[in-house]
Amino acid sequence: MALFSIGLQLKFGGWFRELKHISFTLLYKLILAPLVVLVMALVLDMNGMIAKITIFEMAMPTLVTAGVIADQYDLNPKLSNLVVGIGILLSFITTGLWWLVLNYSGVV
Repeated sequence: MALFSIGLQLKFGGWFRELKHISFTLLYKLILAPLVVLVMALVLDMNGMIAKITIFEMAMPTLVTAGVIADQYDLNPKLSNLVVGIGILLSFITTGLWWLVLNYSGVV
């Protein structure tokens, strides 16, 4: 039901007004957060499947729960829905890149 609700509210019109907020949010969620965890794993010499899964999960996009909470508390639900929709589309690229990074980094 929540996914259906988010899908109905997703409108890509007028998203240029929110471009600064969208780009900051997605840069943090899809690039910076997994990078910080990767650096921590390398510094702490963590390796193995658990470290890889943790880093890869950090690279996952913001999903439906954020949109539902923003809508419920009237916290700019349009921005939240745009971040969810665009984030899912961009994550097809970024998660593939993170998979390559994890396979060729020191986290084994």
